[in-house]
Amino acid sequence: MVKMEGKAVVIGSLNYDIILKTDRMPYKGETHQAKSAEFCCGGKGGNQAVQCARLGIKTYMAGNVGMDVNGLKLLEGLQKYGVDTEFVKRRNGSSGMGVVHTLPDGSVYASITRGANYSMGTEDIDGIRCLLDEHTVVILQMEIPEEVIRYAIETAAKAGCTILFNMAPAAKIHKRYMKLCGYLIMNEVEAEFYTGEAIDSVEKAEEALKRFAGEMGNVCIFTLGSLGAVACKGERLCYKGSYPVAAVETTGAGDSFVGGLAYGILNHMELEDMLDLATCCSALTVQDTGAQDSMPDIGQVLDFRNKWLK
Repeated sequence: MVKMEGKAVVIGSLNYDIILKTDRMPYKGETHQAKSAEFCCGGKGGNQAVQCARLGIKTYMAGNVGMDVNGLKLLEGLQKYGVDTEFVKRRNGSSGMGVVHTLPDGSVYASITRGANYSMGTEDIDGIRCLLDEHTVVILQMEIPEEVIRYAIETAAKAGCTILFNMAPAAKIHKRYMKLCGYLIMNEVEAEFYTGEAIDSVEKAEEALKRFAGEMGNVCIFTLGSLGAVACKGERLCYKGSYPVAAVETTGAGDSFVGGLAYGILNHMELEDMLDLATCCSALTVQDTGAQDSMPDIGQVLDFRNKWLK
């Protein structure tokens, strides 16, 4: 493990996932037989926390799980990988859940239920103020109530944290909160939602990204699946192509990417190197099933990266 100054505080969702492997999606009104089912811990927040911890970052998770057995499994899953769960609360009712259909080419179709994720309130953010300072990367997504996200951004910004906002799944939020973040990350579908422009090529992504980053005044990153990722900081554009690996399942690839970015921020890496390392994380994650269990540790990432640098 690589020791570094600083820590990550992930504020977000925890879902228990059912992953159905199938040759195709069912048609309307059809009962289609899946090839197999797997059960694993997920949620964008939980996934990103696990990837951060796997990379050697001191990582805290703030979120809510239900009083059901899935809530216990979600807590145990985080703890297994070294995530501090002191600020994960158990609430009445069920935990969030995801149902994921994964196809032979590795693509996924997912539906989630909110569950305990939407019982989070601003008081939960007040409860983690002790963790927030200029040595902290705060990571957020869009699977908890918007008012909590807004309050978390304002609180973290006042504390001097670096805010890494993964704007997924796409939902409306006032631009003033986006501008308070140091980094905005979204995939091509989410980028179309926030920019209002079609993102179907690297060239179009770069054009839209430059305009969007100019308006936001921060570092903006669009991930493009098999096409790679583009980042913009000021007038500087960076592009990183994806690594040619055989994708088994892409669940968690974006979350793995976010964890890689957090590692880069805490290690003061240049934007190009940060983008490359995050892409390595995703490339390793897609080669196995289940988001958290397939996420690499820092040794695996550096070995993979060095292999391609040779």
